[in-house]
Amino acid sequence: MNRLLEIGFQKVGNWCIDIDNELVFRLTDMYDDNNIIYAFTSDNDIKYIGKTTQPLNRRMVGYQRPGRTQTTNIKNHAFIKDLLNKGKVVDIFALRDNGFFHYGSYHINLAAGLEDGLIAAIKPDWNRSPSLPLINTIKKGVIKEAINTSDRTSNIVDVILRNISNDSACNALTQSKSICYNLILHKTYFNKGFFNVGVEYARHFGNDLEKINIFCNGENVMIIGHINRSANKNNTPRIMGGVQLKRWFQQNVGINGKFCLEILSPTSIRISEVVNNNPAL
Repeated sequence: MNRLLEIGFQKVGNWCIDIDNELVFRLTDMYDDNNIIYAFTSDNDIKYIGKTTQPLNRRMVGYQRPGRTQTTNIKNHAFIKDLLNKGKVVDIFALRDNGFFHYGSYHINLAAGLEDGLIAAIKPDWNRSPSLPLINTIKKGVIKEAINTSDRTSNIVDVILRNISNDSACNALTQSKSICYNLILHKTYFNKGFFNVGVEYARHFGNDLEKINIFCNGENVMIIGHINRSANKNNTPRIMGGVQLKRWFQQNVGINGKFCLEILSPTSIRISEVVNNNPAL
């Protein structure tokens, strides 16, 4: 916890459960601030680190009332509520971007720059996987002992169970290692500078409109794109890299060529070595 305080994090609120057994948050500062890096803590233990380009209160609403396809929100909603039902305190800490950081004339987004480094150094439990004691308890079929169930919580549990419905998926989520797989560069991807993520990997990505860092392997290039979960009917992520990603594709991968995608975190990926490059220009 001291590591966050030393770099300027401050307590800005907390989570609680209301009389209707619904999860609610209370913010005392940074309510409307955006470009925030935030953390959830309990008993001085850092449980989760995230960032948002939205106002902080709007981002917290996502955890308070998660949509059925928002797996990160669903997971953290369940974890927060579990701790509160056990009598624990869950606090919200945050660090705002003061706008001081620049590289030449370019502003460096403090939240985007810090998030991956902090997660790698601290390894918060909730950033790594949903396969913690709560989920293990759910898998064993004793849900009532894990959470004080309500209709909303039951829906959350159902979604989590669908996301870890087989051992291989669960094992993949419990690993801190990155996930790699090959993609075919379809003509539309080549021409537009985006690509879709398959259903089996969708849960590893962040929320709709969140920024995502795209590292291009073998080059000193980082593209800042965003995640689009509204373009596809099944809400799977579309990674939008724009002109820069289009240029990289056209310089390194041909139409119907293959490239390796490495998922580093929900908001950070690496385009690894290009394989079976077969341009058809």
